[in-house]
Amino acid sequence: MRLEQVVTNLLGNATKFGSRHPIDVGLDVGSGAARLTVADHGIGIDPEYQRRIFGRFERAVSSRHFGGLGLGLWVAKQIVDAHEGAISVESTPGEGATFTVVLPVAAVRRERRSA
Repeated sequence: MRLEQVVTNLLGNATKFGSRHPIDVGLDVGSGAARLTVADHGIGIDPEYQRRIFGRFERAVSSRHFGGLGLGLWVAKQIVDAHEGAISVESTPGEGATFTVVLPVAAVRRERRSA
């Protein structure tokens, strides 16, 4: 259920900030790791905010224009870290954002067994 929360939070952000463009989702498993990517084609994230957006209550945009508390990416990072994985973002303002989650396959198997 925790990994489901990561996917839900990433898809929620992509929907919110994707400017009604399609969202691309990918999943690859190999070399001992599973790699999930969620890419939107929306407003993007300014480079100065990309390092901070995984922090608690951090936002890259005003809550006046986009709702939320700034907790979704923080929660996702906490879950990914607990599974000994990594989460990152690549983005160019005005061109969208791609979030990548990499998890060791053993962590994915543990999560599947406990669900």
